[in-house]
Order: sequence, then C-alpha cells, then structure tokens
Amino acid sequence: MAGARKAAATAVAAARAAAVLEPGLDRPVGLVGARLRAAAAALLLVVGAGGGWAVFGSLPHTLTLAAVLAHGTAPETVRADRDGTLSAYRVRPGEIVTQGQVIALLRTPAGEEAAVRAPQAGMVTALLSVPGAAVAPGAALLALDASGQPQTVRIFATSLQDAGQLAPGRTVLVPVPGAGAVRATITAVDALPVRADSLDGTFTVPLPGLPGGPAPVWTAYARIPSAAGPLPGPVPLTVSVDLGARHPYQAVFGSGAGR
Repeated sequence: MAGARKAAATAVAAARAAAVLEPGLDRPVGLVGARLRAAAAALLLVVGAGGGWAVFGSLPHTLTLAAVLAHGTAPETVRADRDGTLSAYRVRPGEIVTQGQVIALLRTPAGEEAAVRAPQAGMVTALLSVPGAAVAPGAALLALDASGQPQTVRIFATSLQDAGQLAPGRTVLVPVPGAGAVRATITAVDALPVRADSLDGTFTVPLPGLPGGPAPVWTAYARIPSAAGPLPGPVPLTVSVDLGARHPYQAVFGSGAGR
C-alpha cells in the first residue's frame, strides 16, 4: 500500500513538472522577423503613396505638331496687274528683296516691257508661274514672306482629333533658332482644313510631318512675342502645344480633358 501511494505521489509530481512551461513558450509564435515586418510596412507606404499620387497627382500633357516660323498668317502673293506674257523673273526663291524692287518682267500685248515690283520687303518663297506663260490681271506670279508682318508660327494638324486640341489662348513652346525655347500663344485657328498639296511650293523649306496630295491639314497661328527680337523665316519647326495636365489614371486609360 505504501508503495502504491509513493508511486502515485511521484506521478503527480511529474505531471506538475511537465505542466510548467519553458519561459516564453506561452507567447504566440512570431512567424515574421523584424526585418520582414519593416519591409512590409515600407511596401504598404509606397503603394499607398503611389495610389494617392495616381488619384490626386498630375502629369503634363502636350501635343507635338509640325509648324513653320514665318511672317503673318500666309505668304504674300504678288500678282500681275495687266495682261501679258511673263518674260522673266529677276529673283529666285530664298532671295531677300526690298519694297519696290523689280522682281519680274511682263511683255504686254503692245510689245512693251513692264516691271513687276515687290509690294513689301521680305523673302521670296516660291515662283508661281513660268517664263513664257500668258498671264491675266490677278494671276499669281510669286510668293513672298513679308518681313513687315508679325512673326507667326503656323501650326499644322493632320487629324481631326489633333485639330480639336488647338484653341486660341493655348501656349505653344517654340524652339526658335538662335533664341532658344520661346513661349507663344495661339491667336487663331482655321475653321476648315486645306489640301496638303496647297501648301507645297509656298515655302523655300520642306514642311516636316505633312502628308501629300488632297489629305486635309488644319492650321493654327501663334504669335511670337516681340521681345524675342527679329527672327529668321520661314523655318520648319516641331512645336509642343501645352494641353494642361491630367491625372496618371487618365493618361493610362486615355480619359480626361485634352486627351
């Protein structure tokens, strides 16, 4: 009997000893180390910041288009003032002329030779007839970039979508040779397009990025500030039209004003 009691007491003591846990074993097991917890927190911070910027931030939005720097909204067309035959030109494209300078000679039906003079100073941009051709009053003889007209950037859009982005008051960044980047403001936009081939031959320089043939081209005009000083022309350019800003999610999904 005494042996049985001693065995029972020993079993109870062993059970009590087994019930005492090692210090710290009663705490939850840490499955993530301290460094991983810090990395997770940093990731959540970055994701949160990125999400906030995507919703509340903004991106600059511009439209790049072909353009030409010249004077006025169109070349000055010099026309015949009488019937006759074009005998000869006295100038060639790219030549600078002064007001009143003889630019062509006409032979009248009476056999007299009449001089055609430049109505303004500027650069000859195109010869619009050929020697020997019969001309009537009003016939186009020559195109002239008149230096007395305001310095103007003519901006060309080749799609209806791009044309819809051109509006008076919008800012245009113009890379002017010798003057750096100049900010100009759109002053007018033609309501209707013209044929691309109607622009051929009116400048001494090729116009970049324009289609050929009957493809439609819309034209906008931006005035160069007088503070930029006298500028060369005509000069082909690629300009950036400022369309404002939009949220990043609008840029991704192609939504928002001025998309």
